[in-house]
Amino acid sequence: MTGSLLSVAQAAPAAESTIKVTVGEAVPQAASSQSAAAAVPCRSGQAIYTRYQSCIVVPATVTVRRNGRPVGSAKFTVTHKMTLKQKSLKWSESVKISKARLLGNARGIKVGLKVTCGSSKCKPTNKFPRGRSLGPEISGKVNYQDKVAKLKKDSASAKYLFTFTKAGYTPGGFNYRSVPFRCDDTFWTQPATSRTMRPGCVFHTYIPVLTTMQSLPEISKNIRRIQAGGGHYGRPGSGKPLHREANERTITDNRNKVCPPRQTPPRPGLSCDEYPFASTREGGTNVPADSRGTAWVPLQEQRQQGGRIQTFHKKQRIVHRDAFWVSV
Repeated sequence: MTGSLLSVAQAAPAAESTIKVTVGEAVPQAASSQSAAAAVPCRSGQAIYTRYQSCIVVPATVTVRRNGRPVGSAKFTVTHKMTLKQKSLKWSESVKISKARLLGNARGIKVGLKVTCGSSKCKPTNKFPRGRSLGPEISGKVNYQDKVAKLKKDSASAKYLFTFTKAGYTPGGFNYRSVPFRCDDTFWTQPATSRTMRPGCVFHTYIPVLTTMQSLPEISKNIRRIQAGGGHYGRPGSGKPLHREANERTITDNRNKVCPPRQTPPRPGLSCDEYPFASTREGGTNVPADSRGTAWVPLQEQRQQGGRIQTFHKKQRIVHRDAFWVSV
């Protein structure tokens, strides 16, 4: 994600008594892979996120103006912490307006918050306090629930509309959106007769990193060798992540193109290992020859690899065509 999540709604400039809002940017930034499993940090002017957590901190100033001149101001930050659920379509978010620094005629500025979703399937329930004035810290909560049909996905983002009012003054406000999120119910057997995991939601623009190949010595050696050449597909920082392929027929076809089932291993107990994985859009012969390869690896490693990749798909809710990195 790039750009800012914010926009400002100002009072009409011709009004004699107005509330003017100045708001800082909240630039989306994916957390580093090292901190993806920890609590997401909160930093002013940023919207930091992982696959399941986000923290947006927006600095703002509300200026009270009479006859075109400032007569008071309130400075504060708004902090949003949202945590999605791997196996649930219900989640919540905390919203906190910090203690405001009030100067001049800034008392009695009341704040309102309206929350909507950019999808008809996503329903927010706003529990943020009403009728409070800037000054002391104000904390509240927003609950969310999404609905997705079998084998379907729903992408959305929350929209926050803040309004600031003061008796005798034309109101002002601003609005911005959360980091986009996606809910899905796509983890089913093929054919789709039973679920393999309950529906859930993620911040889908975050690209997760597969690390569990590191403890498979021969497989990780093969991946390192291939990632070192060609287009470096899947290597973090290469700009070319892998993308999940969920169709079983395509996966089998990808594997057979580079590891033909009739080929004989050089000795018993070995299996043909391919990279990029057959279960990716880059598998088979879908990338140039200098960016792919195979190796004979212990059969036991090969058996563990498939389960680890599937576990990774579920843990990160990686659906068909989703991007991911492979770190070895």
